[in-house]
Amino acid sequence: MGVNVNTVRAAYARLEADGLLQTRHGVGSVVLATSTGGPASGALTFGVNTIAVLIAGLNAFYLPLLKGIQDVASDRGALVLIADARDSPRLADTMTRRLIARGVDGIIAVSVGRMPDQLDEDLSRLPIVHVDQPDRKGYSLLFDGEGAGYSATRHLAEHGHDRIGLLTAPLNWPTVGEVHAGYRRAIEEAGADRSPALVSEVPEFTIEAGRVGLARLLELPDPPSAVFASGSPLALGAVSEARSRGLRVPDDLAVVGYNDTPMAELVDPPLTVVEVPAYEIGHRAMRLLSDLIDGKKPTRRRTTLRSELILRDSCGTHDPM
Repeated sequence: MGVNVNTVRAAYARLEADGLLQTRHGVGSVVLATSTGGPASGALTFGVNTIAVLIAGLNAFYLPLLKGIQDVASDRGALVLIADARDSPRLADTMTRRLIARGVDGIIAVSVGRMPDQLDEDLSRLPIVHVDQPDRKGYSLLFDGEGAGYSATRHLAEHGHDRIGLLTAPLNWPTVGEVHAGYRRAIEEAGADRSPALVSEVPEFTIEAGRVGLARLLELPDPPSAVFASGSPLALGAVSEARSRGLRVPDDLAVVGYNDTPMAELVDPPLTVVEVPAYEIGHRAMRLLSDLIDGKKPTRRRTTLRSELILRDSCGTHDPM
């Protein structure tokens, strides 16, 4: 059975029921204080055969990844808990320690930023698999962000675009930095405009952020004729903003997004995207975690999965100039 947003909400409710979170109307969820050395007196533990998935946010991007994890976990008979770190390394660190204290068998940490390389000595043996975190040590599964940024930008350059904008989340995020590096490499190889003004940073991966980021680029004295957005919500926001200004996609502005979603194919025109193997990486991450829980020591500690450029209509004709 697949994982959907209701499963995420159920996991949130479970964390609250077990005394790890408290939800207050109008305030949000608050992490409750507890010792990292073990559960507080009288507190419930999660029990055996339970794994936790710590994700950066409640984003549709993670649904196929979570399904891949769940499919393997179901075969193992494991309970999967999902915790949202809300793009906060500090909260990710805190929640990791609380999950360990409650007795989970292992953790899959997905895109959660700079968690500590070494946990406290009494917790350091817990199996942890990192996903989409290129700055992490230990067992890691990665998307080829640099390759994605390169292939998307190169495709736009092959269509004859010389001023190619980049809509991106903060460049100091490790995964985003890799996408930016691929963008820069393609720009330099094509001899295209390398102006820093063509890189529009926004604080989050949302449609509204995509609108704001593109508006900034379109207000330049010489705006770009094409844009690569480092997330599908940003690309959808860019298409919306372009339309609101009377621009036609792709005739007036070509758009390519990063990662595929159902909306990317349904929007008019359908979005060209660089697709990442989200389901496969979730499937592999859970298999790797299962091996670690069972006491196995895989020799390969770091694996990178390649992306694929899916051509649709938002970048124009597919015959390069």
